[in-house]
Amino acid sequence: MKTVLQLFGLISQANMCFGCGPCDYDLVTGPNGVPDTALSASSTHHSCPIEKVRISSSQGWCPAQTGDGHYIQVEFQTTSNLKAIQTLGRGDYNQWVSSYGVNISMDGITWSSILSNGSVKVFPANNDRHTIVTNTLAGNVVAKFIRIISITGNSYRSMRLEVQGCQVTNISNTCNKWKATRGSTGDFFPIVEETNAANHGLCGLMCYRQPDCDSFVFDVSSNHCRLLKSTPDTSYATVDLENVWYFMKHDN
Repeated sequence: MKTVLQLFGLISQANMCFGCGPCDYDLVTGPNGVPDTALSASSTHHSCPIEKVRISSSQGWCPAQTGDGHYIQVEFQTTSNLKAIQTLGRGDYNQWVSSYGVNISMDGITWSSILSNGSVKVFPANNDRHTIVTNTLAGNVVAKFIRIISITGNSYRSMRLEVQGCQVTNISNTCNKWKATRGSTGDFFPIVEETNAANHGLCGLMCYRQPDCDSFVFDVSSNHCRLLKSTPDTSYATVDLENVWYFMKHDN
């Protein structure tokens, strides 16, 4: 390995299990979120750009004009089961959305509204700029795209947003386990993805969500996560290095 990989003090074999946890991942911001290019809006004021819509922002997105009917659109990484929507007002002005409707789509072209008793469901939202309001989505709401459309609000219908759920391909009643072995595989296996993760658990979760990933290594000192794909005809041996751990998927 070109980089010395370290992991928190694990025992010589450890199990991690993914696939049977709750469907409550953040799908807009964070390791399972989307890039800025996946965010769009009906219009955007020059003083509050679209990337400020993330709920972690201290400001917020705002439309180019006042009034209602403005929307924020998110294209998720993949088709997702949507469980909840969280909103905040604009952090630096008294601007917020007090109620909104939700449209969903699989292709970004054909849209359908979330309904209640045959009419467009009105979701209650914010009455100030500091309180997160969470609305749970009932039933099986599956989409690749979502639009949050303002119905009422205060001043410019500004917003910060998070959507929670999970990728449809990750909904499973089966746990997938990884066993940790002291050592490194070197550079034998193709790299599926190199990214960052807050800990080895999130690195493993990213591997679980990649169909081609069946092993990974994690560097605590830099939060570097390397997702790997092994092949049946590959012969390799782990190199016994102090504090280096290699995780490989095992069936139940």
